[in-house]
Amino acid sequence: MFGTGLSDYDPTELVGSNRPLIKYRDKHKYAELVLELERTGHGFSAKGITALDEIRSNYANQVADDNTHQTDVTLEVGVTPRTITIKGIFPEDSSSMIGSCWDIVSDPTKWFPIGWPDQGWIHRRSADPAIPGDEPVVDAFPRLQTQTPANSVDLETLRQVTEPGRYERGSRYYEQGSVTGIEFVDDSLQATVQGSRPYEVQVTLSEGSYVSGQCSCPDDTVPCKHIVAAVLGSGDVEAVGDGQSIDTLLEEASAKELRAVLAELADEDMRVRKRLYEKLGED
Repeated sequence: MFGTGLSDYDPTELVGSNRPLIKYRDKHKYAELVLELERTGHGFSAKGITALDEIRSNYANQVADDNTHQTDVTLEVGVTPRTITIKGIFPEDSSSMIGSCWDIVSDPTKWFPIGWPDQGWIHRRSADPAIPGDEPVVDAFPRLQTQTPANSVDLETLRQVTEPGRYERGSRYYEQGSVTGIEFVDDSLQATVQGSRPYEVQVTLSEGSYVSGQCSCPDDTVPCKHIVAAVLGSGDVEAVGDGQSIDTLLEEASAKELRAVLAELADEDMRVRKRLYEKLGED
């Protein structure tokens, strides 16, 4: 989850988040990124700091021969390593730097519990950050430790059709609990995957194997990392209607049962009610 001043992101949606944050700040000619674990109850581990410093170093090498870049690219670690700041970035490079840093900031294997009297506890939404939270990290991030996907997920096919880097990032999203709102009906899967913002994913599966997918993210490559995460998440839920066709279900239902279901749907959803008037109303 990002908290930034960039036009692509809306930081007002992130107030009170107990997720990691990346904040973008314009500083005249240059910009800086502030990477925060403040509200997770964690700090960056030595492994995480090293990985972020490698990103800083790569960017410094990238701009070394650019005569218009006349400042050092630095990485500053807070007194406690809950916050890391990377300075000396061209504003036009901020989006790509955010993407690179997010893979590190959002990876709990690069955190360690720190800072609260009861380590490993986080704040609830909208809580005062000065007050230690009372929600266990493992509850807020249910997949901090890698889960083995269910046997129902065909990992081999998914790996074959996915670019390796996207597969690994999608796996991390799944492991971090970024897949929510899963709806699995027949061979169709819908889910929300939290990346830089929430993305809506639709996937078609066949006996656990990936067939096709769509995602609302800007990545033109399919499957993207969000689709990978959603497919892995499919193993956590049972498909509704699995092994039974909708045609058979309708044929076996009584007229009374169908009327009751339609009445309930029409009461819950105006679009259904409108369709019933259009299809069954008087001409």
